[in-house]
Amino acid sequence: MTIALLRIDDRLIHGQVAFGWTSSLGVNTILVVNDEAKNDQMKAMSLNLAKPSNVNLYIRGVEESGEIVQKFSTSKKSNVLVLTKNTEDTYQLLKNTKDAVKEINIGGLRFAEGKRKLTDLVAVDDQDISHLKAIRDMGIDVEFRMLPNDKRKKLKDFSI
Repeated sequence: MTIALLRIDDRLIHGQVAFGWTSSLGVNTILVVNDEAKNDQMKAMSLNLAKPSNVNLYIRGVEESGEIVQKFSTSKKSNVLVLTKNTEDTYQLLKNTKDAVKEINIGGLRFAEGKRKLTDLVAVDDQDISHLKAIRDMGIDVEFRMLPNDKRKKLKDFSI
């Protein structure tokens, strides 16, 4: 067992994640890496309610999670889905995980002022692009897809 997937999704846990990804990957643990969720009891409770009942949930801050991801990457018992909310948190996390993560999945980054759409559900600004390129330059594959059966798109498939 290991890190099954690191996914960027600004909604964190929702139906596609809770059921599409966890069942497809045989995940038994979800690690949410997000300072806001760690410090907000209501948010943490709603994330706990959204996860499948047979899956363990840990909610940790960005700073402390690099070491946690490294430990999970060598775990014999845990098959882990790591969820982050944005490219900044992901980049900061990956700088502290050594080579525990080989690929990230981008599933949902909502459109907002100053962002441009890459896919129907992923919109990025210049800072996001900078983070994604830095992640790619760490030797980590960057792929885009909502669900496990969707066709993969790679960062290089976009003209950014």
